[in-house]
Amino acid sequence: MSNLRGENLWKIYGEVEAIRGVNIEVEEGEIVVIFGPSGSGKTTLLNLLALLDKPTRGRIYLDGRDITDIGEREASEIRNRNFGFIFQLFHLIPELTVIENVYLPLWIREKNNFKINQYKKDAERLLEEFGIGEKANLFPSQLSTGEKQKVAICRSLICKPNIIFADEPTGSIDKDSARVFFEMVKYLNEKMGITFVIVTHNEKFLHLATKAVYLNEGIIKRVEKIKKG
Repeated sequence: MSNLRGENLWKIYGEVEAIRGVNIEVEEGEIVVIFGPSGSGKTTLLNLLALLDKPTRGRIYLDGRDITDIGEREASEIRNRNFGFIFQLFHLIPELTVIENVYLPLWIREKNNFKINQYKKDAERLLEEFGIGEKANLFPSQLSTGEKQKVAICRSLICKPNIIFADEPTGSIDKDSARVFFEMVKYLNEKMGITFVIVTHNEKFLHLATKAVYLNEGIIKRVEKIKKG
């Protein structure tokens, strides 16, 4: 179970109020899509919910537990055990092969060199599932943009997260790769029960969303719950 809630969240940088009094709830199994123009605070809000940054004011709760003031070590453990991340620019490590990029979060969590072969098997299974098993020993520079995105998705899944945070996931890919990404989100949500928090300009995500959050100037303007037909 992973229910996430932000209560009266503020994030202030100097004189800039990036997030202003935001209340948001992400329930288990939802696909929450956060829309808004550039500079509206979308990525800042995602970073707060994902424990990548701390709010200036307000509280964050995970499964009813207040996790606002936990230390960085515990925050890192929560991210590693509960969250997965897909970034617009993928952030693959160029010196590592595809399979090494995928199992790296698992090794970071357990730091057990005796289990490297098991980590590789887990990574291979994911790569096969997403149709890029034959790319396992290549480097990121040898992949297409769509293939890099699939590697990033596999990496986000390796620790079996409850929630995946995606920041502009279709911002750097072509239409065909975007279509594949939509299908993957649908599959991961419906078949594996993974919750998603997605920041985007792309309104095509509306057909996937269970909740649409519209943010502007750091304030939630409206929230729409979307019924699936």
